[in-house]
Amino acid sequence: MNTVTDPGTVCGRVFATESWQDAWLAGQAEPAAAHVRLRAGGLPVTLQLVAHSPLWRGYEGDAGLPPVWDGPVAYLSTVYAVSSPLNQVPAPEAARVAAETVAEALETAQGWGAEALVVTNLEPGPALGELPPPDALVRLDATCRLRLTDGMDAYLERLATAHRGRLRRYHRRGAQAGLTYHDRDVTEAGQVLPAFARLTRQPAERHGTPPLYSEPALRALLEVPGTRLLSADLDGRPAAGLLSFEHDGCLILWAAGIDYTLLKTHFPYYFLIYEAIGAAAARGCRWVDFGRGNLEFKQRLGFHPVDLWSPVYALAPGRRAHYADRLAEMHRRIGDFLGRPG
Repeated sequence: MNTVTDPGTVCGRVFATESWQDAWLAGQAEPAAAHVRLRAGGLPVTLQLVAHSPLWRGYEGDAGLPPVWDGPVAYLSTVYAVSSPLNQVPAPEAARVAAETVAEALETAQGWGAEALVVTNLEPGPALGELPPPDALVRLDATCRLRLTDGMDAYLERLATAHRGRLRRYHRRGAQAGLTYHDRDVTEAGQVLPAFARLTRQPAERHGTPPLYSEPALRALLEVPGTRLLSADLDGRPAAGLLSFEHDGCLILWAAGIDYTLLKTHFPYYFLIYEAIGAAAARGCRWVDFGRGNLEFKQRLGFHPVDLWSPVYALAPGRRAHYADRLAEMHRRIGDFLGRPG
């Protein structure tokens, strides 16, 4: 069973690989003016200088705020990685290694002339607890995880009766409406990627915000070992899809796309989630990470939220208090938006 003390940091290991970080840079979803690969206890962690991050801008939108930054910012590593590589440093050395890595990143970011250094998506633990005191500590989001050790039937039985019944009912209706489940590797996924990329843009179009994922970025990530495109198809095209990473017994459902015109008639998202969890259980996955956003929905499905914290170090001369005030307001408003104040 998921508990606060059992957060499943194993789910973040894929983001601490050279292959994921190389692919992310290659896709240029947030083009880096400069980048360098640091080492944290032997693990790679990319420091990048970014003028515009669509996902960071999305968080500012969630908070109802104008842009925080007045210039480029250094990120260690990227807000798009659900978990920081620093979370993967073994506990006995995590605090020391994290502090040393952040100190090196600060020196480099200052040399770049960055407005600030943002250390992204640290989970509660020694790496977060022992860093140099930041100018602001912002909880940008929470990721939702499910401990999956005893099969699909046991997972379903743990759900509240109403939620279990809804998941089964909508899965059945989707199947009756003609949906089919597909699990595509890099070769097969390339054929439907343009259609999937269009689906990932629908939420942004509905809310008038910049799209979070470009097709080149998604295509670059297909090259990461263990990447799959899971989809619920209707008449040969995705009605809902999830770009996923499977690594060390954890299935990470990272980027989602849904055809909203079919949402309440074919229930493609419920159908896809049911099939993806069932297939993961059958393969022996121990964890499913459902990623960020829509926390209430994911909790109804048995997933446990794990807070993702980002210490921020202001570097622009004379603007430390200015940025600290903006970031404190951003933290407060995002907490309200998530339904997790404090």
